[in-house]
Amino acid sequence: VTTMRIRFFMPLALLLSFMLFACQQGDNNAQPKVAVVDMARVMRDSEPGKAGVKFLESLQGDMQTKLNDIQQRLEANPKDAEAQKELQAVYMSAQQRMQVEQQNVVNLLYDAIQRVVNTYRTEKGYAVIISTEAVAAFDSKSDVTNEVLDLVNKQKLDFKSVTPEAEKAPEAAPAPKAETPKDDKAAKAKK
Repeated sequence: VTTMRIRFFMPLALLLSFMLFACQQGDNNAQPKVAVVDMARVMRDSEPGKAGVKFLESLQGDMQTKLNDIQQRLEANPKDAEAQKELQAVYMSAQQRMQVEQQNVVNLLYDAIQRVVNTYRTEKGYAVIISTEAVAAFDSKSDVTNEVLDLVNKQKLDFKSVTPEAEKAPEAAPAPKAETPKDDKAAKAKK
């Protein structure tokens, strides 16, 4: 009777172990590989991020020099109405320009970092890489910030002022509009 029980339980135990192994394999395939990255740290500490800050600081320094020159003229002649108007205009223009330039630097950095993160995710087989700011808790083993930071440091970004280009664009825009009616009149005249 005992040999019969052993013979009956052995195949059953073997079958159960195969089922357990199959379930474990299925669970591993069902769970996607996930990582986290500290995007703020990458933006702040990366070489392109530091270059963007230096670029903005140089623009701000140039603007501050212009403002200081006007301020000195006002101190020499406090009743100079032209200098007062110029100071206000230059100050407002500088504020607006810095906002545009800052947004441009942030956009360039974010786009470059996003490309690096997407490439890294694909190459390493991650289904998802989540920003640490959006995660309530995570295992430090899933943090890939250092690897992403190293890859972003290899990126070369060329920061250029967008404001002068924006000032040129409105001047160039009316020219094609002016040419279009001439072309229409010439076409009608030929008919």
